[in-house]
This record gives sequence, structure tokens and C-alpha cells, in this order.
Amino acid sequence: MTTDLTFITNEANHTLKERFHTLIKDARFFDVLVGYFFASGFHAIYPALQNTEKIRILIGIGTDRTTYEMTVSAQAEQQRELFLSHAEAKQVIE
Repeated sequence: MTTDLTFITNEANHTLKERFHTLIKDARFFDVLVGYFFASGFHAIYPALQNTEKIRILIGIGTDRTTYEMTVSAQAEQQRELFLSHAEAKQVIE
């Protein structure tokens, strides 16, 4: 567990993306609640979550069509595949 309390200031080496890479790289679980969610933002931090066992994201009111369509597609796939583990889901995507 990290005890890094560095502020996120968007200055060099203190951007949200860089801080997430530092803070979540060893996370076993990633649970997050966001008001706005876009696949491009998740794509930017996903490399730090490669070893994460379970990822759960609760999305508020704001997203884009691509994210919505990916969610609908994933739900349909999940119903066909039943419930996949995170590792199995990564295999399906890759």
C-alpha cells in the first residue's frame, strides 16, 4: 500500500494520469465513482491496472456514444459468456 500524499496539480509529473499510474499500479481492486467517463481516459490509465484483480466503475450522467456502445456490447457479451473473471475478460478483448 502506498502512503504517497503528493497533490495532483497538473504540473510536470503531477498530472492526474501520472498520479494514477503511481497510485494504482499495485491495486488489487479498483472501484471508482465518476460523474463523467470516457473510454479514452480509461485507455490512458489502463496500463497501470494490468495486474488489478477486479475493476468496477460506476458512471454518472456523462459519457459519450463510444463508451455507451462498448458498455451495451459488453453487457450482451457478458450474458452470453455468463460472468467472466477479469483475466478471462482481458483474453476476450485481446
